[in-house]
Amino acid sequence: MEKTLGDMISKLNLDSVDPYLNIEHQEHKQTISEIPIDIKAKNPHAYQPKMVSVGPNHFGKPHLMPMQVDKQRSVIHFLKRSSGPIESYLNKLKEVVTLLRESYEQLDHMKNWQDDDIFIQLMLIDGVFLFEFLSVIRGNQNNYDYATNDPVFGYEGHMLIYDTVMQDLLMMENQLPYLVLSILLSVSEGLPEQSVNGILSWMMFAPKKGPGLHLLDMYMKGLLDESQPAKEKEKDEDKTLVRLSASKLHKYGIQFKRVQSFNGIKFEKNTATLTLPSILINQHTVPRFLNLKAYELRSGTKELNSYIDILDCLIQPANNVSPLCSQGIIVNSLGSDEAVVEVTKEITKDKVRRDVDFMSCEVLKEMSDYYGKGAVGNAEGLVMNYLIFDKLI
Repeated sequence: MEKTLGDMISKLNLDSVDPYLNIEHQEHKQTISEIPIDIKAKNPHAYQPKMVSVGPNHFGKPHLMPMQVDKQRSVIHFLKRSSGPIESYLNKLKEVVTLLRESYEQLDHMKNWQDDDIFIQLMLIDGVFLFEFLSVIRGNQNNYDYATNDPVFGYEGHMLIYDTVMQDLLMMENQLPYLVLSILLSVSEGLPEQSVNGILSWMMFAPKKGPGLHLLDMYMKGLLDESQPAKEKEKDEDKTLVRLSASKLHKYGIQFKRVQSFNGIKFEKNTATLTLPSILINQHTVPRFLNLKAYELRSGTKELNSYIDILDCLIQPANNVSPLCSQGIIVNSLGSDEAVVEVTKEITKDKVRRDVDFMSCEVLKEMSDYYGKGAVGNAEGLVMNYLIFDKLI
């Protein structure tokens, strides 16, 4: 122990530059980060892929190895369709190997990935698999060269594993740089950059939002619909949020309306309507949203965490779920309203107020202020004198 500590002291170099300061000025930052240990410890299974690894972080785990056979098959199909040999892809990826390596936060500490050639082979195999799997999801005609009963890339087999594989592909540590797929598609089809970005953004659930950093980033962009600028952060720190019960709001005439994106979240005073995007509640909701939350907080945005927070405010206790289900804002695949509340509690556990002071909480403040002042709209025959809200803990 003493020798180890002595070695650490002797190797200190005061002239060295903190690597995290360096990456702040790089165009391609370390975009694929590890989940902080304290967060992962609370629900470790939520951050562990169950069927497929993508990239170096989970590669080689025994329960994920069966899918390696299917990855190999996907590369064979991809190359048979391609106009160029496998070397054309490897060489192109090798040209940007430094950028690809820098995408991973802890890669320098992983002994198995110090060899650039091995690392590039991983990027190629996982990139092709990701491209092929997403092509099945989006109905790409190229995938008709697989057998109809293919367990991964055939329609029926794909439908059976879709939820589990997509859950894995949207985990924060289980990502592949967008640049890999961009190169694969560019070399394969000979398309210009703009066309490549258009195809990939559509495949990655974020139409017209590319290029991005990786699949999780693109999925988040599509989910939040970043076409509109986010609101400026509220500077009045003394302003208090309130708990807004969905059943009370519904009782006093508040209408709920489903919208397509997070940009549509608003409270319309003239019609007393709260608009929110929908959320599917099923067995995959907790791990997916925990990974999305972790990524969003790491990237410095807060829209998703705020949306989850407003749901938490609206649906406790369980009798508040029904008004939101009736409008399609909550799509409940778990059967009971109580199960929805439990899922929401799980994904809002350990929330910090400073992480939810953006888009959705602005709506809560507007509603609280509007009704707190007794300025109740009655143009449509609504007669509401007041609402009493319990303060958030």
